Amino acid sequence: MGVNKKEAAALVGKARSTFYKDLKSKSISLNPDGTVEVSELIRVYGNENVLSPEQREQSKKYAGDQSGQAREATLAAEVRRLQEQLENMTAERRRERDQLNEHIAHLKENLDKSLEQNSNLARLLTDERTSAEKLSLQKKTEQEEKLEEVLKSVRKLEEARKSGWRLFRKRALPEITMAG
Repeated sequence: MGVNKKEAAALVGKARSTFYKDLKSKSISLNPDGTVEVSELIRVYGNENVLSPEQREQSKKYAGDQSGQAREATLAAEVRRLQEQLENMTAERRRERDQLNEHIAHLKENLDKSLEQNSNLARLLTDERTSAEKLSLQKKTEQEEKLEEVLKSVRKLEEARKSGWRLFRKRALPEITMAG
């Protein structure tokens, strides 16, 4: 926001002649139309030394106002405005805090569900059977191994019988005929 040189001098609280000297000595940049940006004044003089246009208007009111009651009324109105602004900001912070707490609770709930799913998956991937189930499976495995050994023995006897059929037939036939 550009202001003319007279207003710029008033914003920084300097006399016009002093401000004109500062234009040269402090290298204050001017706009092509001869105005000065408030941001340029802040750069040169510092934020605390530059009045905003609203502050300047209030200072004019205070300077021209001889009545202490009017000044108090203006200050009281400003205090009320600032209190309302503070209350609004506090309410907004409370609302945001509530939203964040709800979001945190939702995230915790999702985390608990995920942990439970991970636990279930881990149980599936690892052997989490009871000892009775493990013992039953072990007995079943042992029985299957014994059965496999018996089958191997039978197969060997079959092979031996086929290879030695003649010998077996000569010895076995008389017994069969006798039994018959």
